[in-house]
Amino acid sequence: MIQVQSLAFGTFAEAEPLNPQFSDGHPKLRVTVDTEADPDVADREVLRRLEDAFPGLGQHHCGASGNPEAPPKATGVLLLDNQVSANLAHILEHLLLEMLAVLGREGRLSGVTCAYRSPPERNDVFVECADRRAGGVAVPLAVETVNAALGGLALAPSYPDAVLCLRTLLTTNGREIQAASRLSRLAGLPHDRATPALGVLARIGLVEEERYSMNLSGEPFYRLVDGRALPHAQPPPHAQPLVAPQFRQE
Repeated sequence: MIQVQSLAFGTFAEAEPLNPQFSDGHPKLRVTVDTEADPDVADREVLRRLEDAFPGLGQHHCGASGNPEAPPKATGVLLLDNQVSANLAHILEHLLLEMLAVLGREGRLSGVTCAYRSPPERNDVFVECADRRAGGVAVPLAVETVNAALGGLALAPSYPDAVLCLRTLLTTNGREIQAASRLSRLAGLPHDRATPALGVLARIGLVEEERYSMNLSGEPFYRLVDGRALPHAQPPPHAQPLVAPQFRQE
């Protein structure tokens, strides 16, 4: 299981030397997480499950091979031997990049995962993110998705569809109340797929269902829960670089 310890938004210039593909001064998220050292599911199986649901992960450019200066290639997500805890954080990083590319409509994003000396289960994940609001909702959804993969839950199509519903709510002013049928239409999803996707978002507190004493349509209405402030913060001590992956969307 992955647990978020802190979340902050800033430029984090000190992280930029860890991945040459970072754009200078680009806003970033820093997500500090604790991960399991010995999960019931192998890290490579977790990655396989996520790639089945999010095939774009297979097109990521990853520098985890140990040569950050090498030209990026579409290798998919690379994992390190005997580094299960860090690998789970690294998988989370790539999933965040995948989701942020959809939510923020950015064509190119980079990130890096850093392991702590102590405690050994702790990692910092830095990912480029220009939109604080998108970052605030992407993190809980990405963490929930990785934890669902660890728990053996079916990911497709509900979790990828949840990203599309979330993008729709962000781009149509999430403070507005939206009928489920309209959300599904704007997201380009059949109604029978939008409903479970919205259920995923509701379960983790990203959307709320609005109930009315009189609702002649009988269909549910939803609004985005938009209260996730991302503080500016200095990076915590004792983090050292472990891998330097990159994502590029062609």
